[in-house]
Amino acid sequence: MMKKFGSAALALTLAGALAVPALAVETPVLISAKVDDYTTAITLNGEKLDTTGIPAASRADLVPLRLVAEADHGSAYWNQEDNESWFNFGKDKITVQYAANTILVNDVAVNTTAEVHDGVTYVPVAVLEGMEGFTITSDTETGSVTITTPNNDPMVKLAYAIMESSEMFGSRTDEATLTDAYKIPADQFEQVVAFFPMITSPDTVIVGKLAEGADEKAVTDALEAYRQSQEDTFSWYLSQNLPKVQDARTVVENGYLLFFIGENADQAEELFHAYVEAQG
Repeated sequence: MMKKFGSAALALTLAGALAVPALAVETPVLISAKVDDYTTAITLNGEKLDTTGIPAASRADLVPLRLVAEADHGSAYWNQEDNESWFNFGKDKITVQYAANTILVNDVAVNTTAEVHDGVTYVPVAVLEGMEGFTITSDTETGSVTITTPNNDPMVKLAYAIMESSEMFGSRTDEATLTDAYKIPADQFEQVVAFFPMITSPDTVIVGKLAEGADEKAVTDALEAYRQSQEDTFSWYLSQNLPKVQDARTVVENGYLLFFIGENADQAEELFHAYVEAQG
């Protein structure tokens, strides 16, 4: 029988949730009595997560938050001074305050608690439903949890696959910033996913579907202007990056666009062509 954890679950303190005293800031560990392995099967955006070596939690609906965040291309950070951890999911953030055992979703407290075993923080999976675009399904018979996030979008997956193939790190940019900061007209796209680098690297990935009637030349001219600005910069600053800029790719195929600066440019193009072909 399939059971969906609804958002109403956030309004209740879940049975069996841990009541904990205030913690010393030196460690976020609340309890460490569990020695068994974690048994809940977690599937995130169609991929089963590897939970090998993770200690058991007290209930099947508790998920290891750092594992889920990092598998969804997010991050985790422990703020030792305030004795709290931040788990970032793109524009969303879950904060666990260990001393009070408080969970905040985008700075709004939810009425449930966390557990920590051997340094691993667990929260009820229903907490994730407090973030836009997240859906949760639980199979109580098999002890499994399925999580779907906005990163399940095929174009987003393509962008991340290209980044992984080039071993690049970048920050996702919203459409307003794409237009205002980088002068690339986001309004010419039906959908666009863009990642830009820190100032020490030119690595850039933009994939998108052009809108019907889009001014393709205006888009490609803007991309070339951006590429030229990177060439001007890296011709004198960290010039070892210049070959990547000079090998930049702008590809338009069947209404889809790829712009890429980075290592393994041929592989990036291959991934893009396979994606376009799959769209039919």
